[in-house]
Amino acid sequence: RPDLEGIIGLTARYKKLTFSANLRYCMGAYSYNSALFNKVENISQSKMIYNQDKRALYDRWKQPGDIARFKRIFYYGSDTMDYMSAVSSRFIQKDSYLRGESIKLMWNFTGDKWMESTKLKDLTVSVSMADFFNLSTIRMERGIDYPFQRSVVANLSARF
Repeated sequence: RPDLEGIIGLTARYKKLTFSANLRYCMGAYSYNSALFNKVENISQSKMIYNQDKRALYDRWKQPGDIARFKRIFYYGSDTMDYMSAVSSRFIQKDSYLRGESIKLMWNFTGDKWMESTKLKDLTVSVSMADFFNLSTIRMERGIDYPFQRSVVANLSARF
């Protein structure tokens, strides 16, 4: 359980422009880094071509006498489970983060002179984005267990 967690929200309005943002924070939690376990520590030569984590190549044991954080890559042809490390507490890491959950910029045209010549009563244009940044103490892939995407949404709202 984290020592501190929550959401910080901000909404600011200037004339017809509205800006809002929501940030999620967490401090002092611990999480199991499954990306480190599956994609760095327990990888064989045949699975290296699917891996995009450079720690799998550079931060591991290579020659006798090396002091390294991760064991060597197994180069023999089988992908048996014999080489796999057991689940252990060394893959649990302190997880403190600040995430940008949502950001929105909106302009309201209601009351503009050019709208008098149309049949519009209200017109609003907005652009929003979800998951716009992630600062974390853990280097971990997102989207392994569920789809992850950054989405940008544009919206036009009109009332006649």
